[in-house]
Order: sequence, then structure tokens, then C-alpha cells
Amino acid sequence: MASINCPYPNPKNDAEREANRQAEDDYQRQEEEAADFLDWAEGLPTAAPELLLEQVRLDLATAGLHMAPTEQTADEDQGGVVAYIDDDAQVVVDWQPHARLDREALNMTAADRTDHKAVVRYDVVRSAMDTALATILTGFRYPIRRPGFGYGHIVQPPTRTRL
Repeated sequence: MASINCPYPNPKNDAEREANRQAEDDYQRQEEEAADFLDWAEGLPTAAPELLLEQVRLDLATAGLHMAPTEQTADEDQGGVVAYIDDDAQVVVDWQPHARLDREALNMTAADRTDHKAVVRYDVVRSAMDTALATILTGFRYPIRRPGFGYGHIVQPPTRTRL
């Protein structure tokens, strides 16, 4: 049993000893109720990916990050954080550079000029934003893991842990 804050650490009479017994009984009852509640909560389904996605988007916007539209049209060249549900029903968070940097780096890579400043900038920005996203998601207490390749993070549903 864990340490209990009894009202009388050194009881001097029967009334104080009874108050300590009552405190111990109350503490034990609360521990049992908490264990029952946690057992009951483990049977609940995890949040739907759509709900997790919306919570992640809200938290990232709260952190001050620009949320880029998941489906960009030809008129939308801006970058920012992209959060979406992938084919495996997992919430994925990634950084999308502005189309200007993206296109220039892609053109230089296609020309086999991987040392060009556009490619270096692209790599530096992607790496820095990937690290920043991991830090922010972890700070918001999301369990994350890396995808099989490339940049980005898969946000896993929060796990329930025992107290």
C-alpha cells in the first residue's frame, strides 16, 4: 500500500488512531474505485481517426503553425503543416515547403545538381521543420512514430496508462 497522509502521524489516543484507520480505509476505497474506473476505460474504443486529426490540427494551429490545406488547388502555392489521414487510417503530420522552394529544389535535383543552394535550403528547411513538429507534437503529449520512409510523423492515439 502507498504512503497515506494520516491526520495523526503519531496517534496519542483511541480517537486519533480511529481517525487514522478511517483515513486508511478512505484511501483504500479510492484506490479500488480508481482501478475499477481504469479497467472500465480500457474497454472503450479509441477515438476515431477523424477526431484525432481535428484535435491535432487544432493543437498545431494553437502552437502558431500555419495549417496548409490538405488538397491544394493550382492557386494555392503556400506551404505549412499538412495533417491528414492516410490509407491505413493513421493521422500523418508533415511539413510542406512553399511551392517556390519545392519546385526549384526538384528542378535542381532532376538536373543532378544536389549541391545547389535551393536543394540545400530545401533539405535544411525540411529537416528543421520535421524536428520542430516532433517537438511540438511531443509537447502536446501525442505519441508519435516515424513513417517507413521520408519526413513526417504518424500520430498515434493516446494510450491509457495506470496511475
